[in-house]
Amino acid sequence: MYTTDADGRITFYNQAAIDLWGRTPAVGEMWCGSWKLFWPNGEPMAHGECPMAIALKERRSVRGYEGIAERPDGTRVSFVPYPTVVTDESGEMIGAINVLIDVSDRRRAEDGLRAAIAVKDEFLGLVSHELRTPVTTILGNAKLLAARQDVAEPLHSLLRDLSSEAERLASVVENLLVLTRAGAPIDMDREPQVLDRVVRVAVAMFSRRHPERDVQISGDLAGRIVDADGAYLVLLLGNLLGNANKYSPPGETIDVVLGVRDEWLEVRIMDRGIGFAPGEADDLFTAFYRTEHAKRMASGLGIGLSACRLLVQLLGGRIWAAPRPGGGSEFGFALPASADTLY
Repeated sequence: MYTTDADGRITFYNQAAIDLWGRTPAVGEMWCGSWKLFWPNGEPMAHGECPMAIALKERRSVRGYEGIAERPDGTRVSFVPYPTVVTDESGEMIGAINVLIDVSDRRRAEDGLRAAIAVKDEFLGLVSHELRTPVTTILGNAKLLAARQDVAEPLHSLLRDLSSEAERLASVVENLLVLTRAGAPIDMDREPQVLDRVVRVAVAMFSRRHPERDVQISGDLAGRIVDADGAYLVLLLGNLLGNANKYSPPGETIDVVLGVRDEWLEVRIMDRGIGFAPGEADDLFTAFYRTEHAKRMASGLGIGLSACRLLVQLLGGRIWAAPRPGGGSEFGFALPASADTLY
């Protein structure tokens, strides 16, 4: 902590200020006792442009700044200043007091976290790209072989399993690619999509992989259209259907409910599975997050729902999760309707 007069000359400082600055300034020095100042981006900060100078020149208390002070020995400290003007009984400014908070540890932790996230994203992106081509090749060939009529059991059953697992792995790769592009532009081939048709295509694809699971579609979108990337829309629906299937007991039906609300097209996927506590709804869309109950019931990475949220956001929509009355979960999304309709 230190003080100045109305012209910016230092009048007092404590030992903590000396420790932060790494030097003992002379009384009367201007603005602050730092040896050198920098903005958080590394650009030099003139002493006459520091937050304390701004407060005195503009005769107001200043908040929301951060800076870096370099000491004479070359070490640096990140700090947050709180310059506050001081007035006399008549309201005339007579000086200012500045409290400097050392945030170096916090900044180092934040920089380390950012670096770790960057390395993680680079690693996931590299792995995903390296996996995409071979997985696509395996999936395509497995489907071709599984479709042949001259393949006898049990080989035919093995090929169906290979095709199913390759398709699941391909979905994981696509989700990883979506997540590693978070914060970066994603090329979307937006075209008019008849949403109820896309839903039925996605449900049909899901049912071929999971013939034992009954899926019922109800409601009506009346041929309404959304502007979206069809492939990403199918991935979104596949993730939500797969999530409902994974955490539902055998024999329970998955309900897909379609509707229109205030020019938003809604798709709600409802199950009778393990459900979740109301306070966990937001966490479910966090990458790699899984509830303890979910971990005990099924394997997984916890990336499908986070990829869903990113895709819906990119499409200008909203997504939600809610406990289903009577048990289970509801995962839904809404997309803005196009002005066009199919009929």
